[in-house]
Amino acid sequence: MNENLRKLLAYLPYHTAAAISAHIKSSPAAKITEIRLHAERPTCLIQSGKNVILLSGKVDICTRDDVFQTLARLTEDSVHTYGEMINQGYVNLDGGFRVGICGTASVSGGEICGVFGFSSLCIRIPRAAQNVDSGLLSIIRKNGKVAPTLIFSPPGVGKTTLVRSAAATLSKGSAALRVAVVDTRGEIYIKEMFQNSIADFLIGYPKAAGIEIATRTLNPELIICDEIGGEDEARAIIAVQNTGVPLLATSHADSVETLLRRPGINSLCRAGIFRYVVGISRAPGEEEFLLDVKDIAGEKL
Repeated sequence: MNENLRKLLAYLPYHTAAAISAHIKSSPAAKITEIRLHAERPTCLIQSGKNVILLSGKVDICTRDDVFQTLARLTEDSVHTYGEMINQGYVNLDGGFRVGICGTASVSGGEICGVFGFSSLCIRIPRAAQNVDSGLLSIIRKNGKVAPTLIFSPPGVGKTTLVRSAAATLSKGSAALRVAVVDTRGEIYIKEMFQNSIADFLIGYPKAAGIEIATRTLNPELIICDEIGGEDEARAIIAVQNTGVPLLATSHADSVETLLRRPGINSLCRAGIFRYVVGISRAPGEEEFLLDVKDIAGEKL
C-alpha cells in the first residue's frame, strides 16, 4: 500500500478506512490517486484512472458529520485557520496532500466570504514518484541548462508529479542546479524527495510574486511553478521574466490549440517566455509519460 495512502486512512471515518483497506486487499495492484467522500452519497475512489464506487462488496456512505470530522482531523482541528483557502475550494496539507472542498458558500459583493455545510471532500494522494522525468529532461536539458518549457494536459494526468520529479532530479548531485520552486498551493514539496536537494521552495506565494522574489533574491538557474494561465498572472510573469532565468511551468489544456486559445498562455508564448510546449499523457495505471513536444521558438502564434 502507498505510504501516503496508509497515513491518510487514519484520518478517514472508520467504516470508510475499513472498506478501502478491504478493497485494496482484493485489488493490490491498483493505484489509488484520489478518495472522494460525499455526505449521504457513495464514497468514490479514483483507481488506475477509473471511478470505483463499490468498496469491499458494498457501497460506503458517509454522513455529513463524517465529512466535517474528516476535514477537522486533516486540519488538526483548525478548520477555521484555513478559511481563506477553503473559500477558494481547497486546503493544502503537509506532505503534498490537497483536499478539494464542496459546501454552501456565503457570498457578499460577489466574493465568497465563507463556506459551511461541507458536503464532499476530494482528497488527492501525492505520489513521491522519482525519476519519471527522464524523457522530458532528455529533450529540454542541453549543455547543463534547461530550456524554458510549458507542460500541459487535462487535470489528473500527472503534471505536478512530473514537475516534482524534475525539480528533485535537477537540484541534486554533482551537476545540481539552483532551482527555485514557487509552490503556491503547497503541492510540489514532499520531504523525502528533496532531502539531498538544493532546491529553494516558496510555498504559498502567488506565482508572479514568487517568481519576482526568486529572481531578485535567490539567484536561481531555473524557476519551476505549477498551474499558470490567468491574464493578470501572465502580465506579471512577463514583467519579471526579462532576466534570462528559464521557467518550467504547467497549465491545463487538452491540446496545443486549446492551450493557445487561453489569452494568458498565448501572451506568454508570444512574449517568448517558453521555448517548448509539451503535452503529456499516459495509460491508466502506468508510470511512464508519453510526450508530445512542440518547439515554438520563432513561430507566429
